[in-house]
Amino acid sequence: MRRALLAFAAVLPGLTFAADDARQPIVMPQEARAEMRAEMLDFQTALHQIIEALAAGRHAEAAEVAERTMGISAMGRHRNAPANARPGMFMPNEMHAIARGLHASASDFARTARTGETKKALEALATVTGACVACHRSYRIQ
Repeated sequence: MRRALLAFAAVLPGLTFAADDARQPIVMPQEARAEMRAEMLDFQTALHQIIEALAAGRHAEAAEVAERTMGISAMGRHRNAPANARPGMFMPNEMHAIARGLHASASDFARTARTGETKKALEALATVTGACVACHRSYRIQ
């Protein structure tokens, strides 16, 4: 999984957006789109909090935010929602794989951040953001 994300990240510098959006469109009901957008905004906020905590030397806080909001323990956020509000039901397998990779990478980051080694934590965080980039560069929600 991690190798696939790293391989995709290696080709990212060569990708550009043309006037025509080449990302794969993912069709899902409005309720599922709203849930997914809310989750992506939560991830964006979490990434900001993580970077802010790392910059201040608060590694344990960065780890806690990552695990709680993005890590393996955050998986299944939509499991009790009605079927039309579960984004995962509408994702292709490859998109699901990136999402699972994101969750695993966030948990890996949390374990690394708890060591207090900023450089290693940042390296692990790059894998998390790489999953974000891989998904957002490959897919778009309609």
